Amino acid sequence: MQLRPLLSRLSISTRLALWFGLSLLVLLTLFVTGFYVSVHVGLHQDLETRLREEAKAVQAHLRAHGGSPPSSPPSTHALRAAPGTFVRLLGPDGEVTQASPAFQSRPVLPADLPQPGTTTLQTRTWGETSAQSLYLPFESGSQPASWLEVTKLQSPIHRQLHSLRWWLALGILGGVGLAMVVGYGLARRALRPVAALTAAAQEMQTRPTGKLPTDFGVEDELTGLAETFNGLIERLRSSLRRERRFRADAAHNMFTPLTAIQSELDVTLRKPRSESEYREALHAVRQHTETLSSLLDELMTLSRIEAREGRPTPSSIDVCTRIRDRVRRVEPRADAKEISIEWTGATAAEAPVDPEDLDLIADHLLDNALKYTPEGGTIQVHVGQEDGAVVVRVSDSGMGFDPNQSERLFDRFYRSNDAEQSADGGGLGLSIVKAVVEQYGGTVRAERRGSGQGSTFEVRFPRHRG
Repeated sequence: MQLRPLLSRLSISTRLALWFGLSLLVLLTLFVTGFYVSVHVGLHQDLETRLREEAKAVQAHLRAHGGSPPSSPPSTHALRAAPGTFVRLLGPDGEVTQASPAFQSRPVLPADLPQPGTTTLQTRTWGETSAQSLYLPFESGSQPASWLEVTKLQSPIHRQLHSLRWWLALGILGGVGLAMVVGYGLARRALRPVAALTAAAQEMQTRPTGKLPTDFGVEDELTGLAETFNGLIERLRSSLRRERRFRADAAHNMFTPLTAIQSELDVTLRKPRSESEYREALHAVRQHTETLSSLLDELMTLSRIEAREGRPTPSSIDVCTRIRDRVRRVEPRADAKEISIEWTGATAAEAPVDPEDLDLIADHLLDNALKYTPEGGTIQVHVGQEDGAVVVRVSDSGMGFDPNQSERLFDRFYRSNDAEQSADGGGLGLSIVKAVVEQYGGTVRAERRGSGQGSTFEVRFPRHRG
């Protein structure tokens, strides 16, 4: 089995503990290896230093007590050495002329003389252990008469290094094991908020009114993550509620004209009719069909607008000229209802808006004003520049609206009871206006001019691209 699939099945806490332990193992191994090598070299250097110091001490002792050639009887004080040190005097051919008392309990140590006149440090096997010997020429007169051999066993050093190796190995294994246990516990504690978020999110799938926890006892990145998720989930809930309401309203608004068409046809086909009655029935069916077609067209327009990605970046156009053109197109409808349209404001105002989108906004605002303005009423259209924005206001002298409904006027399919009784429509016009305006970074709002005195709808476009 490959290592990656196996690791992928482990929990995050376990993987963090393993990676932490492996990293610590590598670092400790490198550090301990360097430390052990340093100690090993230091101990051998210290052994060599002590050999040379004791060799000098022996030489000084021999000279002080009248050291003589090998043929002469040695002094009884000639080869006194420190404990653990073995000293011998060797002749020119390597024969032992004198040895320290410590040699009595040790096996025979063959001499390995260096070149005449040189000092040599040698490591040799002595019995079942290793030893280090220092050879120095011991002069008598002008000719080298003998060699001074100073030897120390390396077994104490090896025992220390052996013990040190075991302690270092146990220290590494124990330290890494303890670090992995502590690391696993810390990882579990650090990831406990994630587990709480996961559990809360799973619970919200069956109980969508829940809320993710944010109190973990600390203020850290996970707290910010939970708050971000809470905001995201709240927006998703609002979106789902709007979509449910949208589907219900769309079904209701399409079902009404379809039901009327079906009822009209059922009544007409129930018995033979005259030509005028058939014409009247077909005219009613046509009206309901146009209502349904208009509703579907607005739905497609709104869906197309909401499906856009990013903010549009068109060139600047003259908003005044474009709005005036749309006003001229609705003047025949206004004249038919004896409604006067008054133009106020600037003669020129430019903003980076797509002409078709601006036409869509103007048409829906003007259509909304014409629907709810009674015969003989007045519509005012104002275009100007205020606070770095191009402002378009359409005011009417119609029924107005309840101030508590101002925020809902731009919801899809929303129509007040008074509006449903006084005019036809699907309730999507202002939703389309809001969707278009917000895509350009603008704003739209509604103002009530007073009880029975109409309303004002204001659109603001930034004069420059954001």
